[in-house]
Amino acid sequence: MSTPAPIQTPTPLNTRAMSRTRMLLSAASVAALVYGLSLRNAPYPNEAVVKVLMCVLLMLATLVHHQPPLRERCWLGAALLASAVGDALLALRELSFSFIGGLGAFLLAHLAYCMLLAPFAKGVKNAQGAPGWRCVTLLVGLWLAALAMYRVLLPHLHTLALPVALYMLALCTMASLAVLARLPTLYVGLGGLAFVASDAMIGIDRFLFAFDYSVYAIWFTYAFAQLFIVSGVLLRRS
Repeated sequence: MSTPAPIQTPTPLNTRAMSRTRMLLSAASVAALVYGLSLRNAPYPNEAVVKVLMCVLLMLATLVHHQPPLRERCWLGAALLASAVGDALLALRELSFSFIGGLGAFLLAHLAYCMLLAPFAKGVKNAQGAPGWRCVTLLVGLWLAALAMYRVLLPHLHTLALPVALYMLALCTMASLAVLARLPTLYVGLGGLAFVASDAMIGIDRFLFAFDYSVYAIWFTYAFAQLFIVSGVLLRRS
């Protein structure tokens, strides 16, 4: 008669690494708030440095937290690095390629997020394995809204028509994977949708009409997106 295999107990988390991760996530939240409040004085010297601080702290949180597999940390770090470059370029408004450069950097960020989130997307199912009609409705609404938005923006895009189309395709794919991700919390899904909301406001403000407090709305929904996606991935096993 064979001896039963011992019950495998979960490996305890490295509490010190988890504590550092939470501290850096909190610091990134404070950095996002500080930059958001500083927008009333923008543009100002070294604005780009202040703006990228949130993504830098999120990258550090990714580096010190050893629980996720290396593949996840690499793609998450790549997405945050590209986002930091995009933040810096958009803050350097005096550069002639500020907007198109920022657009390209965030395109790369969304592609990296797609690579990160694709393994978590397990199809449109609820916890019991039945079709998640709410999820289907949300995704259909997302893509229809994106198509409607592009149709409205198209007459104003001119030479940016193709770059913006590619960007919106990558953005909506990333958000769809975030919504479909089977993770313990809703953080990643909410973060993906917040990214879409932030970029939609950029499109409206830049190509259609400026609206009051747009810079604050754009920044804080963007910061919410980054913080929630990173937290949802790093803290899912805590």
